[in-house]
Amino acid sequence: MDLIHLLNDYLREIEIDYAICGGCAIDLFIGKKTRPHKDLDVAVYWEDRDKIVHYMIEDRWILFEPCGNDYLHKINSISEQKSVKTNIWCVRYNNPHYKFFEYDKEKFKVNFDGSEQIKLNFIEYLFNYHDNEYFIYASNYSIKREYHKAILKNDDIFYLAPELVLLYKSTAINNPDYQHDFQNTLPKMNEDQISWLKNALLLMFPGGHEWLQNF
Repeated sequence: MDLIHLLNDYLREIEIDYAICGGCAIDLFIGKKTRPHKDLDVAVYWEDRDKIVHYMIEDRWILFEPCGNDYLHKINSISEQKSVKTNIWCVRYNNPHYKFFEYDKEKFKVNFDGSEQIKLNFIEYLFNYHDNEYFIYASNYSIKREYHKAILKNDDIFYLAPELVLLYKSTAINNPDYQHDFQNTLPKMNEDQISWLKNALLLMFPGGHEWLQNF
């Protein structure tokens, strides 16, 4: 959990609204490390995107934005963003686990060795919308969660609620880590969280979803 605290301290320097998400948010919800994590994910908001990009470039991170078809676009300045996807990868120059290969002007492919992240040398920002009352699910704007229920707190660390984390993971259930997260987290969620996740899965997957048989 020390790496999560390092990340939290770093994010506070940017002065943005954020919540730890992904597998680390599951750890914060359960209160202990549940498995090795390959990256650090942070939920942020579209209105802060330029501020984040500027800060990370000034702090000498290398920035890439996925653009589909395994193609990454390198971001060298705020004006060069394509913003076609909801995430940005930030990688330190000395990170040995990511190798980027340029195959066209500012177009890159990546090789990642799958190692557990143990240093603060990779951050993935995931951009979301919200209003005064709700956190809005990025893949379906009709799915919302009351803001005070969507963003929880462990000590001084804000993190995304487990029902939202699992909803994001539900689109790739062949990932064994995501299955692990679901099986470990569902029994610890309260009735309201479980009910919300079930209804969200029904909306996202009207033809059915494997996880629904667990409710």
